Amino acid sequence: MILSPQKSENLLKTLVEFAYAEYGSALEMLAAAKKSKSPKLKLGYIRHALDEYRHTFLLHEVLSNQVKQGRGKFQREYKFSPQNVILKGYLDKDSYLVEKFPLKKFVEFVYSNEYLSKESFEWLTKRVKDNASLKTINSIMKDELNHADDSVKFYEKSFPKAKLQVAFKREMLKNKMRLFYYKNLKFLNKIFDPLLNFLITCFGKIVVLVTIPKSDKKNLLSINSKSVV
Repeated sequence: MILSPQKSENLLKTLVEFAYAEYGSALEMLAAAKKSKSPKLKLGYIRHALDEYRHTFLLHEVLSNQVKQGRGKFQREYKFSPQNVILKGYLDKDSYLVEKFPLKKFVEFVYSNEYLSKESFEWLTKRVKDNASLKTINSIMKDELNHADDSVKFYEKSFPKAKLQVAFKREMLKNKMRLFYYKNLKFLNKIFDPLLNFLITCFGKIVVLVTIPKSDKKNLLSINSKSVV
C-alpha cells in the first residue's frame, strides 16, 4: 500500500509509515533473492533490498530533523519496532509476495509500487522544508525510479508480448482500493473502539457486584437449581 502524504496528515507519523513500507520492501526483496535461481537476478534483488534498508534508516534521519526543527514532538509510537511491519500490513505474516505471485505478476507489482512510491515521495518534498531532508528524500526518489527502470528492462526482456502499462493501471487501482479500505477501517475503529471499551467497563462493574456464596461446609448440590450462581 502506497501512502500519499497530504497536508492534513501528521508529517512525523507519515515519515514513520514510509519507513515501515521501505523496510517491508527490503524483506520482500530478500525473499525474492532467496527464491531466485538466476545469480544475476538474485544479485539484483539483494541490491534492491540493501537500498530499501538504507531508505528506512534515512527516513528516520529525516524524522529526527523535523523534530529538531519543531515540526512536532517525538512520540513513543514512532520508535522503530520490526514486528510493526506485519502489524501495520506492510508484510503478510503468512507468505511473501514472491511466494504468492508468478514471476510476471511479481515484477508488475514491483514496478508499479516503485513508481507509485516515487510519486508519494514527491508529495513529501512539498512538506519538508530543510535542505538536508530534501536532499535525502530526493536521493530516495532517484533510487525508486532506478528500481522501476530496472523492472521495465527485465519485464520487456522476459515478457516481450505483455503490456506493463496495463498492469501499472491495474495495480494503481488496487492501491486506491487498499487505501480506501485502510482509511475507512481507521474511521470505523474510532466509532467502535470507544463503544467496545464502554461495554467492557460496564461488564467489569457488573462482575464486581456479583458475589459468590461461601461454600464452607455446604453441599453445593443442594443449592437451588434456578440460582444464577
